[in-house]
Amino acid sequence: MGVGQIGWRAGGPESIFQRLMDETMELVPAADGVAVEIAQGDVLYQIAGSGRLCRPADKQIRVQTSTSGQTMRMGTVQNCPEIASAASSTRAIWRELGINSMLYVPLLRGKESIGVLLLASPLPHAFSPEDVLQLSSVADFVASVTGAVLDFIDVTEKAEIATTRGQLTHLVPELATDECPFALARSSFITKVLQPETQRRASKRRRIEKMMRTDALTMVAQPIMRLDESRRITEVEALARFHTTPPRAPDYWFHQAASVGLGVALELFAIRRGLELLARLPNPISLAINAGPTTFMSDELCKMLGTVDATRVIVELTEHTDIVDSPQLQEACQNLRDLGCKIAIDDTGTGFASLAVVLQVAPDIIKLDRELTRGIDTHPVRRALASALVIFGNEIGAEVVAEGIETVEQLNTLVDVGVRYGQGFYLARPAPLAELDPLLARHHPRHRGHARFERESSPDAPVIDARRQSPHAKNPSVG
Repeated sequence: MGVGQIGWRAGGPESIFQRLMDETMELVPAADGVAVEIAQGDVLYQIAGSGRLCRPADKQIRVQTSTSGQTMRMGTVQNCPEIASAASSTRAIWRELGINSMLYVPLLRGKESIGVLLLASPLPHAFSPEDVLQLSSVADFVASVTGAVLDFIDVTEKAEIATTRGQLTHLVPELATDECPFALARSSFITKVLQPETQRRASKRRRIEKMMRTDALTMVAQPIMRLDESRRITEVEALARFHTTPPRAPDYWFHQAASVGLGVALELFAIRRGLELLARLPNPISLAINAGPTTFMSDELCKMLGTVDATRVIVELTEHTDIVDSPQLQEACQNLRDLGCKIAIDDTGTGFASLAVVLQVAPDIIKLDRELTRGIDTHPVRRALASALVIFGNEIGAEVVAEGIETVEQLNTLVDVGVRYGQGFYLARPAPLAELDPLLARHHPRHRGHARFERESSPDAPVIDARRQSPHAKNPSVG
């Protein structure tokens, strides 16, 4: 592992470094940014950073030509009061980050320099001799903490290697060594003492990361249709499916990813895979993608949508319990609409939060939650709420789509209250886009995977791929 990845691969040291950054800023109020750089060969990697000095972890600085490297060789705190006092190769970074003065504190383990603690300010001559003395007094502690974390990561990796070798010896006996059991026991002991959750968290992260490097995640499409006799498909929703052993529902993996800080990364990965379907859909069929609040409000989502015909994309906002009255939400909605996207609110009708977000976002599409659809034909209160949402949608210019239609009775009741669009197992099950082709070909003889989607007018038309999951399984929060 490169040390530049330590902060997020270890499952805990990032919180230690965050406290270290916070306390350093308290100790030296003139600082507008703090970072720790660690040397690996002739390269310095930033393993923690805050404020003005927060930069991508894979940014490389050369030891030999940088001010950080000079500090490591000298072994004393360096006060660079203005940009001219920095090494020439470092000045470009200062300019990029708006820095005009820096303090460089060498991190020593015995006589060996392992890295540098950096403090930055946008002002020239920001740091006083007292600041230098203050930092000199804590430099040994910072070095000890940093070194301990590095040792901890090394031990954790050795435990993983030992575990792997131990598993392989059952298949390849030649791999067995006397050292392997002891290395595993030592590593396991240290890990359990220092941080018992680390191994489980690191293992979880590795599995999620592996999914994003392989074909473990694929996308299926579920049609959304008009509920009149035409059964015309107006859009398809991209849904993620995970091919794992044992099998797990999509929402399980998205929650697992979120628990180790990879929630947005996995959502964006699924969205990217989902957007690949758009080129295979005939115009004017639209593609719906799901995004949780953080992803919905991220710049990365807008950049991704900027690479496709966003006028044919519907972004469904899911899991919206905690974003009521969020100023960032308004800005995100405007950014998506500027690209040409339509916005849908998922799971509407299940609580105050979903209705509050509808009022704030004024979506183009309101999706009735499957819990509201279930039993709507026998439950007067659900029927009344669906009818009220249809009237509300008409008032604000939003179309209502019912999710989870599973019976003809539900469909007829929804039509009676004015719902014009729907999706669910009764209409069509989620399937790989290629599996929709036979259905399309029956109505469009020229279709070869790119014609318009339509469905037989009979509501009893056969569904696609009856092997899909139970109709009571909830859609994943993303994809």
